[in-house]
Amino acid sequence: MNSLRPILITAALILTAGLFYWALFVPKEDISQRIYRTLKEQEGRADLSFNKVTFEEASGSRKYWQLAAESAIVNKSTGLAALKNTHGLFFKNGRPALKFRSPAALWDMKKKEIYLDQPLGYDLNSEKQLIGLLKTIRNGPASVFTLPAAYRHGLGYWFRANNLSWKLADQQLICTGGIVLNKGEVTGYADQLTGDVEFKKVLLDGSPRVVIAPPLAAPITVEAAQFELNSAADVLTARGNPVVTWRTARVTAQTAGYWQADKKIKLAGDVRVSYEDISAWGAAANYLTGKELIILSGEARAEQGNSRLSSDQVMVSLKDRKISLLGKGKVVIPAAEVSP
Repeated sequence: MNSLRPILITAALILTAGLFYWALFVPKEDISQRIYRTLKEQEGRADLSFNKVTFEEASGSRKYWQLAAESAIVNKSTGLAALKNTHGLFFKNGRPALKFRSPAALWDMKKKEIYLDQPLGYDLNSEKQLIGLLKTIRNGPASVFTLPAAYRHGLGYWFRANNLSWKLADQQLICTGGIVLNKGEVTGYADQLTGDVEFKKVLLDGSPRVVIAPPLAAPITVEAAQFELNSAADVLTARGNPVVTWRTARVTAQTAGYWQADKKIKLAGDVRVSYEDISAWGAAANYLTGKELIILSGEARAEQGNSRLSSDQVMVSLKDRKISLLGKGKVVIPAAEVSP
């Protein structure tokens, strides 16, 4: 038995390495490929076929979605329905919320999941205002989601995605691969987007980063493990080791969030600023993006060359490359730097 142990351990390691390689490097079938493969497979063995048909899912009087198609084929044994030239609605709390159209779709009746290929979607309440804009949208390499800069002001939300899936279990939309999210001066990039059908709460995962471009100021990049957008509050929260950069300046903290209405990044937990010859730190900070100022608080400290500042609040001016005190504090300047 002991002689077999090294063999079993080696086999387990090889299996683990093989699974790891498959997870990372073997191309996976995307949603579009799955939809069209299913359409082709079902053509010869479908139990039912329809022209101009509408499907929907509801619990009592509460609808979750409605999907109409020019043609559809259904296989009862696999529980799959493949549809062509579709348009439909997603509902939120029984109310129509998101309208969409898609050249092809797949409905997994057993798993209660929907998959859409190249969908174009938009806020139902803003359809009339968006009609002109929607005519100009073209397919591209990235899936683009656009939300109004301020909640319920201006145009409603719309998107042109390469793929989209939805399942009844959590009633969340998921889009994968090359995500671009626009919200006013904020642009987010990620490998996956997850959100409800009204896009009130959106998650960006998969090497996400956000670029904030204030008018007349240098752009700011924020990186983190995940971003959560609360669009109803116009707040973007960075989760997991957030790092903020402005040109060569770098700011780290335990938590960070962008309050869009205030044009302010709020940071907390061991906030540290590193910018050329400037080093500053404190318990929390407010980054005024338009003014390019960082105000540190909570036993704040700053150093520039041999000069040192300490106070309840210390300000770092990025555009001027200067540090200064706000309120009472302590300043240490080397004698050699004091003019006679």
